[in-house]
Amino acid sequence: MRKPVELSYRRRINLVIAHVGQHLDNPLDGGELASVASMSRFHFHRVFAAMTGLTPAEYVFLARMSRAVERLRKGRDPITRIALEVGFEGGPALAKALRRHLGMTASEIRGSAVDPRLGLVGERTYPRRRKELPMLTPEITTLPEQQVLCATERGRVNNDMGVAARRAFARLMAGAQAMEVMPKVQRAIAMAPDCPRGPDDPDQRFIAGYVIEGEMPALADGLHCETLPAGRWAVFRHVGPYTTLWQAWTSVYRDWIPHSGCTLRDAMPCEHYVNDPREVAPEQLITDLYIPIE
Repeated sequence: MRKPVELSYRRRINLVIAHVGQHLDNPLDGGELASVASMSRFHFHRVFAAMTGLTPAEYVFLARMSRAVERLRKGRDPITRIALEVGFEGGPALAKALRRHLGMTASEIRGSAVDPRLGLVGERTYPRRRKELPMLTPEITTLPEQQVLCATERGRVNNDMGVAARRAFARLMAGAQAMEVMPKVQRAIAMAPDCPRGPDDPDQRFIAGYVIEGEMPALADGLHCETLPAGRWAVFRHVGPYTTLWQAWTSVYRDWIPHSGCTLRDAMPCEHYVNDPREVAPEQLITDLYIPIE
C-alpha cells in the first residue's frame, strides 16, 4: 500500500523537472512549480530539495546553465539569443554566470574540448540516501487553532537563516515584554514559509513566533499575528544543534512522508524550540518539527 504513495511524490517531482526543461524561457517561480506538482507551496520546495538535493531555484539555474553551455558548444548563435532562450535577462547576465560558475567566457566554452557542464555542481550537498529507511516514529497529534505573535526578518546568507532568526527572536521578545504577554506564552516556534531563490536570498522570510494562550492583545509596533489552523500534525523530535536541523527536515520529507500514507495539509510546518539555547549546550537542544497532515 505504501509504494504507490512514494511513486506519486516522485512522479510529481519528475513532472516539475520535465516542465522546467520545456519552459526555461519562462520565470519559473516557486508558486508555478508547486502548481505543476499539485502541492502546497509550503511543502513543495522542501519535498523537491529533499528528493533532488537542490532547491527549485538552484535546479532551475543549473538547468539554464546546462542548456546554455549545450547551445554554445553545438552552434554559433549569439550569446544574447541563447541567454533569452534559456531564461537569462540578457547576454551580460549569462556571461557573468558563466564566469562565476565555470570560470570561462562564451568563446572559451565554444572551443573547449572538455564539456564544461561537468563543472556545474549544486549549491548544497545532502548526504546520500541510505539503502534502508530510517525508523522515523513521529507522534501524531491533533491541535486546536492557535494564535501566534510573530516578528519577521528577511535575508539568507550563505544558505543560513541564523542572523535573521536571532534578529527576529530579539524583536519578538522585546515586543512581547512591552505587551506584557510573556506569562501567556505557551511555546516558542519558528516558520520559514518561502521557497529560497538561492543561497543568498535577501527576501526569504524567517518568522519567529510565540504561541499565546487566550485572546491576543493589541500588537506592539513591528509585530503581527499568524494563525496555525486546527488539525493533525506529525511531530518529530530532533536533539542536537540548530545547525543540523536541516538534516532532520530532509529526512522527514525524503524518507518518512513518501512512505507514511499521509497527505500534507496546506499549512505552514513549524519548529518548536523545547528548551533554551542560553541554558543548555548545543548538543542538548531539543526541537520538535511539526508537519501538518490530513
